[in-house]
Parts: sequence; structure tokens; C-alpha cells
Amino acid sequence: MILLLVASLAWGAITLEEPPRVGVETVIHVADDAGRPRAGETVRVVHRPGLGDERELAVGITDARGRVRWTPQVDGITTVRAGEERLSVRVVPVEPPLGTLTMLVVLCLAALGSLGYGLHRPGPKPRSP
Repeated sequence: MILLLVASLAWGAITLEEPPRVGVETVIHVADDAGRPRAGETVRVVHRPGLGDERELAVGITDARGRVRWTPQVDGITTVRAGEERLSVRVVPVEPPLGTLTMLVVLCLAALGSLGYGLHRPGPKPRSP
């Protein structure tokens, strides 16, 4: 475990304070080979790299502590670049897609319907006098 930590500090790195989510600000940290913050480094993100709707956006320039703030606007696979360093991350949507919620509601209704049908026992009807 310690060996992995030491090995990861041996190369420049891009790290995120927390997993990126659409509309939620996150902080990107850029460090050099010795683990020191890299100030003045331009940070870019490439949304959906390698696909037809690929988009590249300049996030900003790192401050003296090697940080830049980023608020993702698009979900999906994204590559964060700073100089020669690259980090692939998945930007998650804030809410589940509408199709997922609709399917969940339909499945719950079907389960309740089948439960009600299974609990109903038809029996002989009472005779009126």
C-alpha cells in the first residue's frame, strides 16, 4: 500500500477533491513529479473524447496551490488535461435519467398489482335470503 502511494507521488498528477457531478463545483489539483502544486498550468476538459460530439473546454489556470475550480455542465466520460497529464473521469448527472425513474415506477406498480391479484381469493358468493 505504501509502495503504491510513493509510486503515485513519483509522477505528476491530476486529482479531484470529489467525483464530478453536473452543476456541482469541484476542485482540480495539479501537481508536478515531486508532488508540488503546479501554478499557472492551463487546465482543459474534453467531454466525450473520441466521439462525434466531442467538445473541449478551457477550465482555467491553476492558482499558487495548483488548484482550479470546475463546474461540469455535461455528464458522461470526460478527460481532464493539464500539460502532458491526463485523467479520465465520469461526470454523473445530478438526477437519474427520466427513463430510469419511469421504469422504476412501472415496475413498482406491476409488483403491487401482481401482489393484489395473488392475495385475492375468489370464493363462493353469499346467497341472499
